Amino acid sequence: MKKKQPYKYDPQEWDESKSVVVEPEPRMKVGISTSIRLPQPMIIRLKRVAKKKGDIGYQTLLMIWIAERLEKEAVGKK
Repeated sequence: MKKKQPYKYDPQEWDESKSVVVEPEPRMKVGISTSIRLPQPMIIRLKRVAKKKGDIGYQTLLMIWIAERLEKEAVGKK
């Protein structure tokens, strides 16, 4: 089986007509850094799911899931 060669960027391949303007989202003004220890298999699964959901980072996915659950809990408590 032939091993696939990694892609090497070639500036000559750049197509300016396909360029788009991307506006970065504003950074969060207030936030608290937190840390949790998760088992390595869980991190691997999180990364896999995050990639399937649009190639986002697994930490971003965790933040989305936490926000969704907090919203669900808030609605259920009313």
